[in-house]
Amino acid sequence: MSNGQEPCIVCRGEALCIAFSGQPDRYDYRCDNCGKYIFNNGLNKVDYEDLDEEKRAKISKYIKEHNEATGKWAEFGDITILWQQIEAFNRSRQRD
Repeated sequence: MSNGQEPCIVCRGEALCIAFSGQPDRYDYRCDNCGKYIFNNGLNKVDYEDLDEEKRAKISKYIKEHNEATGKWAEFGDITILWQQIEAFNRSRQRD
């Protein structure tokens, strides 16, 4: 993967993708729809290909809310761990 326009991992729209220098399989995505996020390990990309629109929307919403709430970009890779991150984030927001 090179730096430039790539499909967004989440919504499949066009996103700017920048590879981290010296850090293989770590990418900075900037999507107008989902927001900015860091995707780790390109091998996990295949797990996102068959997501339905509801799951894509849930992940996109998480990215936007995470970035707004923390002031940091969402960071994820393994989809199983991402679902756990989303659940933990939503629980913490409900407590606040």
